[in-house]
Amino acid sequence: MATAPNMEENAAVPPAVVEAGPPPAEPAAGSDIDPERQPLLGEAEGTEFARTKSWWQRFSEKASETKQQWFSSVFARGDEKTNIEEEWDSTQYDITQITSWTAFTMVEGCAWDNVSLWKCTGQALIISCLVTLTVYFIPDAVLIKPEKIEKLGTFLNVFVGLLLGFFLSSSMNRWWNCVTAFLELLDAVRSMQMQMTALGVSQEKSETLSRYGILSAWLLHLSLNLECVSHPGEGEVKCQTKEEQQEVEKERTERIWKKVEELRPNLVKEAEKQVLMQYSECYALLWTWVASLIGRMSQDGEIPPMPSPTYGRILNIVQQAYGSIRDVRAVHLIKAPFIYIHTLAILVHVNNILNAISFGLILGIAFTTGAADSKSGLRTDRHWTAVLTSVFMSFCTSMLAPILYLALLEVSVCVAQPFTYADAKIPGARFIRALEEDLTSAADLSEHPPLWQKPCFKVK
Repeated sequence: MATAPNMEENAAVPPAVVEAGPPPAEPAAGSDIDPERQPLLGEAEGTEFARTKSWWQRFSEKASETKQQWFSSVFARGDEKTNIEEEWDSTQYDITQITSWTAFTMVEGCAWDNVSLWKCTGQALIISCLVTLTVYFIPDAVLIKPEKIEKLGTFLNVFVGLLLGFFLSSSMNRWWNCVTAFLELLDAVRSMQMQMTALGVSQEKSETLSRYGILSAWLLHLSLNLECVSHPGEGEVKCQTKEEQQEVEKERTERIWKKVEELRPNLVKEAEKQVLMQYSECYALLWTWVASLIGRMSQDGEIPPMPSPTYGRILNIVQQAYGSIRDVRAVHLIKAPFIYIHTLAILVHVNNILNAISFGLILGIAFTTGAADSKSGLRTDRHWTAVLTSVFMSFCTSMLAPILYLALLEVSVCVAQPFTYADAKIPGARFIRALEEDLTSAADLSEHPPLWQKPCFKVK
């Protein structure tokens, strides 16, 4: 039996000073190569350096043990109609084409492909035509002065344009804040993996923490974008009774988890899924498991103890992730006050109606005066030229300007709710796929450092 001093001396010897033996012999042809027995710094002669398979590669394997990468194989398993890669990405466009006339050909995703905009424009044209017919059949319509009518349609233009500018600026700030908060959640997952790598935590625990982080990001993304519609005005009617709301919430939860299984089939274990499905905001509660696992690892000595600054820094990462989820969720749940949005929308529509009436009056007066001059036998060539010029200028000021204001209102509403409308939707799926690739690369590098051995806080 070894004495106590000898035991202390043996325990004090760090693993890094143990002299490495010669590299193992090359395995025979046809034999299975164990990646764990391969040399750390170098390659066996005549054989390709075998790297340890990462956890997301293992979790993507089917029951038949098909060896495919985690973040690339799952898309092939889903339906092409529901593939997230085929969804519209409002941030993927060629900005160099915006400054040229090529912008007129960029129709997809712009404000002009919204049906509600052209519905309002068509209604304004109908109002103008009705007013034109009414004025044409009034005998005393020639006594109306067009200059007075034009003031009716232009007194709200400046005021409405100023209010829309403020609303659009506020909506863009909300959109940027939401994108920043979502990216902070993904950065928290990267920071957690980096901390575990620096402390030399076991691969199983590090993989579990990263898996919970990615699962939280996917659940948040899918839960916020599940009811996303293409254009404003296409939202579904919400139920009124409490029983119907509970039934809808249950169906919504099942749809979210079905989508997760289609995109990432083996990301969550069955036991974990059964527990998480009981909660509506499980994407936030997952970080409770992360905090609990961090505490367990601290008690087991795998990471520094709880009173240490390192442990506090790790918990700050968990709090950062939870705060980011709260900020993203707040943008989705908390909208601008109804009294502000409603008043702004009413002003825009009233301005549109007044301008339509103004254009109809001017058009009706032009036809009435032209018909009267034709009956009197006066020369009307120069008169009709002046009338058509006046009608064209009135159309630009009374019809085109309100259409632009309607388009600005559509854009402001879409940008203010990035998880409601697809035109301004945050490309969360693309961000998460980039996170998965970053974690894959980081795990690969951490498993094979070039000139040193892997760190380990807990000395075995």
